Amino acid sequence: MARPWRWVVVVAATGAGFLIAFRLGLWDPFGWFPEKDSDRASVAAGFGGAMAAVIALVGGWWAGSGAEGGGNSVRQRARASGTSQITQDGGLPAPGRVDQRARADGDARVQQRGGGEAPGEPSP
Repeated sequence: MARPWRWVVVVAATGAGFLIAFRLGLWDPFGWFPEKDSDRASVAAGFGGAMAAVIALVGGWWAGSGAEGGGNSVRQRARASGTSQITQDGGLPAPGRVDQRARADGDARVQQRGGGEAPGEPSP
């Protein structure tokens, strides 16, 4: 699912979660909430808000992090001098974004793979 549609799902689920929790609070099947209607509505709104916050937090993680594997990022920086060698690997499976920077002086060597390639394969 594309990231914008994930956010649409999160917003809809948060609104629906608030309404369900609010209605459940007004119904009060266990008799825990105040008897006065205005107080009961206030407590039900607080309960609905708390449940909506939990749904938004979990949904925001799901929508923003790319739980299907496309939202991870890798950032690597290295500096070598003399006869040293730098080997940077973006990782398997391929992350969503790879930022690799290496600086070498003298006889130093640099090898970089952006991620998604098997070891030994050159980067495209």
